[in-house]
Amino acid sequence: MKKILPIILITMILQACGSATTQAATNVPLAASESQTPTVEPIVHKIIPQGGTLSRSNAHDQEEITTFQKKNVISGDEFIKNQFERPFTANEMTYLPDIDIVDFGITSDDQFFYIKIVLAGLDPVSQSVAGSYGVEIDRNADGRAELMLATLPPYSKEFTADNVLVLVDKDGDIGGIHPTRPDEAFSGNGYDGVIFDLRHNINPNDPDLAWVRVIEGDKPAIEIAYRKWIFKGGNESFMWSAWASGKDLSPASFNLHDHISEVKAGSPNKANANYPVKDLSEFDNTCRVPLGFDAVGNEPLGCTVKGPEKEVSSEGVPLCDQFPNVCLKITVIPASPQIIIFEK
Repeated sequence: MKKILPIILITMILQACGSATTQAATNVPLAASESQTPTVEPIVHKIIPQGGTLSRSNAHDQEEITTFQKKNVISGDEFIKNQFERPFTANEMTYLPDIDIVDFGITSDDQFFYIKIVLAGLDPVSQSVAGSYGVEIDRNADGRAELMLATLPPYSKEFTADNVLVLVDKDGDIGGIHPTRPDEAFSGNGYDGVIFDLRHNINPNDPDLAWVRVIEGDKPAIEIAYRKWIFKGGNESFMWSAWASGKDLSPASFNLHDHISEVKAGSPNKANANYPVKDLSEFDNTCRVPLGFDAVGNEPLGCTVKGPEKEVSSEGVPLCDQFPNVCLKITVIPASPQIIIFEK
């Protein structure tokens, strides 16, 4: 079965936050008249990632590689916590090894962070890594991610910046009122801005911001690299998590459990009345792990929970308060909101 994994992103007009001055838009696709064709300057990469030299954080995710024939997941899938273990097709529960995250870790060098997402295997049809993969970054550990890096196949063994996106939540509404549990009838817009997408000539005056490559092996991996300058003053502390998807995924739908009911989502656990997986299928994500600080253990959506999770029921912190360097470098998308469709 041929997979087509578009990510449909409805981007809003990105404006400067607070008193920050936004740089003028460059290389942004405009609607050209019949008599005028826009000129796009060729991209010249100057800072190319080579691979991390310092190990920063590692974790293991629930995997189904040895139990998938039972078409049942006992642990790792908790709808209420926005944690999903669903590397299966809808209804039939056919196992997808390239959507099953096994391990995830982060390394760094002087210029980049490198996030490695290790998978159980290859797509059984194409014999390749055929999914979309991403990383969410939660700067202040409140359960609301502010940045997401997302990748699109096909992948190369060499780092490329052509099929990576960096998305932002401008208005801080991800997670709704209660980021640690579903919010019924939530109408937030999730990741509502894009600052990096070379396919559409969007970048924050830095065409070297984000990269991706595939690492071959018995357990293949996707490695995503991104520049450190997004953290002002070298304050490299945040919570982060990874995800893998084998089907359409809208950035406006995060957190996922706020935009779909548990009944429609289905469940991979046979003990759950909503079994099998339905509308929320072909998806695996991880809990969040800390980098640059010692976690207490009750961080919202965190991996290790000692007792009840910290309750958060307030509005998110504005993006520009947490990522001022990103805010200053956002490329403004002119005119009216537009729909950008990505296809393999």
